[in-house]
Amino acid sequence: MKNLDEKDKKIIEMLFENSRRPYHEIADKVGLSESTVRKRVIKLQEGGIIEKFTIKICREDERCIYAFLTLIPKNESEIKDLLRETVILPQCEEVYKLDGRCGILIKVNVPDTNELDAILEMFRSRTDIESVERVCIVLKPIKTVSQNSTSNL
Repeated sequence: MKNLDEKDKKIIEMLFENSRRPYHEIADKVGLSESTVRKRVIKLQEGGIIEKFTIKICREDERCIYAFLTLIPKNESEIKDLLRETVILPQCEEVYKLDGRCGILIKVNVPDTNELDAILEMFRSRTDIESVERVCIVLKPIKTVSQNSTSNL
């Protein structure tokens, strides 16, 4: 983004989080008047920085819960089979082999907690997995490759 000051960046960040956020709320947080925020947003639109305001919804047919799981195999010789099998699961969007006894890190995407529970139970019942550790559910994405943006940490 060219020639943007910190206030412009903060305005963009706040609109990225919620494109329907009222200008008076943005003005309070950025330290500008509402009319100045409105003018800056118009300027950002005219300059092509803001292309459009949009919403994203999670439809019933989409998977909307992201979680990261760490699988610890019983022994190193079984890790290749485990990797091969996790890669083909449609819920496993990303699979990483970790160094040492750290095992495998998996990013899963499921529609609800019931399916997450089912996946966890499936992994826990396997004889080649010693344990499923660090089940972390994503509350709010901060930066993703497709998003290519950041929000408040």
